[in-house]
Amino acid sequence: MQENNSIEKISKVFLQIKDKVDFEASLADILTPAEIHDIAERIRILEMLKAWISQRKIALELGISITTVTRGSRIFKYDWKAITKYL
Repeated sequence: MQENNSIEKISKVFLQIKDKVDFEASLADILTPAEIHDIAERIRILEMLKAWISQRKIALELGISITTVTRGSRIFKYDWKAITKYL
């Protein structure tokens, strides 16, 4: 399945969920605890980058590699992406 088709399939399901409790339960149903942690960590990285916290400080504070932070910084470096509206 191509990435666009995958995103469309995921969007179709999740856009139907209007209740926060159902949304959270649905995420817990389909994601592993590690996947949930990874997504939450990526969002935290983006929030910190948006607050102009240095990549090195983010890496130290979250106990992650600078490479992981740099991956997130590309969103802000090259173009504001959709996710930045919701941070």
